[in-house]
Amino acid sequence: MPTSEQKSSNEPIRQAELILKLYELRRETVMREARSYVGGRFMPQSADELFDIVTAGTRESAFVLQVYGYWDMVAAFVSNGALDAQLVYDTCQEMYFQYAKIQPYLVEFRQKMKLPEFLINIERLIDESEAGRRRLDVMRKNLSVLVEHAADPNQ
Repeated sequence: MPTSEQKSSNEPIRQAELILKLYELRRETVMREARSYVGGRFMPQSADELFDIVTAGTRESAFVLQVYGYWDMVAAFVSNGALDAQLVYDTCQEMYFQYAKIQPYLVEFRQKMKLPEFLINIERLIDESEAGRRRLDVMRKNLSVLVEHAADPNQ
């Protein structure tokens, strides 16, 4: 039986293995397609638009739910002690970018969907960290540039 010292010395290795497994899941064919959509064309501009996309029953609806469900699961791993918050911060920048796309609409979306805990793990992970809140602000600024660029056909 491993001692508590042996368990703690193996913990970083176990977490690294989990991060690598999560990376492998992100490379799965359908997940790559879903991430491509959510990281690209998916740019809701209101809670109503987010609601319409998610409830449309389309392939894109499934992509949105798959990607955000994945990231909420990763954040739940942190809140339940399976992953270190700093390790996720250092290796999962994409989560912050994708969360920034819907964060302004999340409270209203939850009310419309009657899902008060939708993506609560991501929200808590980011909100509870000064570094997470700063990164979210950076991602919002990046998104505003992307939205402006997409709106201006002369660029």
